[in-house]
Amino acid sequence: MNKKVSLGVCLSLIIIAVAATFAITMVFSKQIYNGIISNISQRAQTYEGAEEINKLISNYYYGKLDEYNNNLGASLAEGYVNGLNDANSYYLTASEYTEYVDRLENGLSGIGVESSFSYNTNQLIISYVYDGSPAANAELKSGDIITAINNETVTRSNYSSLRNNLYGSKLQTVTLEYMRDDVTKTAQVMTGFSIPSIISKTGGTNGYIRINRFYKNTPDELQAALEDMKNNGIECVVFDVRDVSEGTIAYAAQAIDVIVPNISGSIAVARDKNGKDKQTFPAQESSFSMNFAVLINSGTSGPAELFACDLRDISLAQLVGTATAGIGTMQELFSLEDGSAILLSTALVIPKNGEDAVYNEVGVSPTIEVTPMFNESDVLLLSETQDNQLQIAINYISNKTQTTVS
Repeated sequence: MNKKVSLGVCLSLIIIAVAATFAITMVFSKQIYNGIISNISQRAQTYEGAEEINKLISNYYYGKLDEYNNNLGASLAEGYVNGLNDANSYYLTASEYTEYVDRLENGLSGIGVESSFSYNTNQLIISYVYDGSPAANAELKSGDIITAINNETVTRSNYSSLRNNLYGSKLQTVTLEYMRDDVTKTAQVMTGFSIPSIISKTGGTNGYIRINRFYKNTPDELQAALEDMKNNGIECVVFDVRDVSEGTIAYAAQAIDVIVPNISGSIAVARDKNGKDKQTFPAQESSFSMNFAVLINSGTSGPAELFACDLRDISLAQLVGTATAGIGTMQELFSLEDGSAILLSTALVIPKNGEDAVYNEVGVSPTIEVTPMFNESDVLLLSETQDNQLQIAINYISNKTQTTVS
């Protein structure tokens, strides 16, 4: 039976509903207001602390303040980002920003060498010399120990900054002092040589590809190397991403896309702090049907970890070595008005196999764990016969190929 409701009752219900809505709104408004006040209070304390330090420096610092005033803006910006305690988020000066983007988009340039610092012997050692490079023309060789750069002695504390002199797209001369067979020599070497991002070698039916960095040129170089190996009857390939951290997730995804078949879903997804998919990386290129292994270690970080993780899950590659660093976030560049920039971690990387395969803060575990025979920091300085991780990877995929054929 239908019942009629009087106009008075209707008005009463409406008034009650409005009152309830107003009360709920006021509760939420108060919470938001309190949150804002708390945030303002924190900001005020920060500003007061900074002003207190500034007054102390201005009043008591013994020295000229011109440079301090010029650098204050950059120092504040750097301090903001450093406060995140995220090694993958950092401040870039205008020149560093320009250089960073140039490397990503145009590749690395320099004298034409790869080098590694041995913490066991405290030496900066050339691990590879590119054919046709100024370094090759100066007759530098793998194994040469760089003892001084531009007349400054190389040490454990300064090797990283000194090594930057070996790179650069501008033509400039670098003076190297190096030692070979206990004999000290010098060389004048020019920068400006375009350095490939990969090194490839073959032996029998086995191939080896060292990926040094994941830049824009990496996928094309990887495609060319694999095509050449395929045409020459190579059946097994070992990818080496030990101690590799440079590059971006996007370029790593493109490198993966060169190798793996077209799959349902995506190679990876970048998910922001609100749980929304920020960027999706699909697989769409042609693939290579070879047996793969990937060499990894604790220095394998960021884009290199995604490469190893997805090759394991899509192409059934064996991961040989030790667990990776566990940097599973994506970074973005934000330019500032003065020409500088900040690089910020803005998303979590979700690999092909979803959230169960996320490696951020836990790393990617090897499928075949192999501890190096020598100090892990020296792994790129080992010969092929000394490199037990490489030898085990080659033996495994070679035997797998023979088993498949038989």
